[in-house]
Amino acid sequence: METTNTLLLAEFFTATGYLDRLLFAFTELERLHYGPRGKNQIQKLLNDTSVFFTREFKEFEMTATTVEWPQFKNQIRSYHNFIESVIKMPFKSSRMETMVVGYINLLYRNSFEIHNFVIETTNLDVQFPRLGLIQEENIPTITQAEESNRAPLFFLDEARLHELAEENTKKNSQLVFLQMRREEKYDYYLHKGHYFIAQKNYEEAKANFYRARNYKETAEVLTLLAWSYSLLDDRAQAKAYCLKAVQLDSQYGPAYNDFGNYILAEGQVEESLRWFELAKRAHNYQNREYPYINAGRAYVLLKDFDQALTEFSLALTIAPHHHELHETVAKLKNSLEKNKPTFTEGRGPSPLNS
Repeated sequence: METTNTLLLAEFFTATGYLDRLLFAFTELERLHYGPRGKNQIQKLLNDTSVFFTREFKEFEMTATTVEWPQFKNQIRSYHNFIESVIKMPFKSSRMETMVVGYINLLYRNSFEIHNFVIETTNLDVQFPRLGLIQEENIPTITQAEESNRAPLFFLDEARLHELAEENTKKNSQLVFLQMRREEKYDYYLHKGHYFIAQKNYEEAKANFYRARNYKETAEVLTLLAWSYSLLDDRAQAKAYCLKAVQLDSQYGPAYNDFGNYILAEGQVEESLRWFELAKRAHNYQNREYPYINAGRAYVLLKDFDQALTEFSLALTIAPHHHELHETVAKLKNSLEKNKPTFTEGRGPSPLNS
């Protein structure tokens, strides 16, 4: 039903857009509405829409009235707005679809008459609507010579609407099924890759991560490929795949964290801290404690033990059950307490213990 509704809304916009172009040419460019035939043409459009709404929506109790020229476009627009709101309603019915198709065809019948009036009386060239679901209706009384100088009568076939909607639904179902199969294969090879990492078979792990990537390229699988390359001592490829992951998903935290780890191992300590900060700010990160732990390691190498303790403590608030982290924080606190300056009366701070 949602597919039918989407198609219906698109065709509605096509019909109203066509009529709007004609009314603009009809009333603004040539001011044809000042003539009797022009006024009758617009009044017919208003009468037809009024009768339509009175028939379809009894509570409107509309009567066809003569609308002043400055206001008739507003009247038409109010009809359009109401039909658009009906199409967009969450609940649907076959009656609603039939009613909307009827309104669209009402617009095409009036557009047919207005367009041919414009062709007969002006040199204006108004663009026809795009041929999506709509078709051109044959008019038996029109000769071939006359047809070449006339606008066609378009109409929307409700049966064709449902037929195309059903085709789209089948296609969408097939696409959803294929997507599910890709997801399953992706997860399967991802799990196999992790299994081989645990077995220290890094070549086979890398091969399975590549297979997962063939089904779906994500920042996750690119970062795992980077990890497998790093375990094979190919740090250049590891960094390259982390950067690919960042380009694909700027909010995937592990890619920043792992890149920081790789350059930290190369001795780029201060530069690694910048990447750990980026990892902390990324929205998509399951193990958010890792960049804090790695930043703590970097500060230890810089001998900034106070900042290292801050980083490790923050990591501990995120992962309170991390036993090794508890031990690291306790040892670092103990070391800092031992080296804390002491004061005696009349003397300055004593030197730090070695």
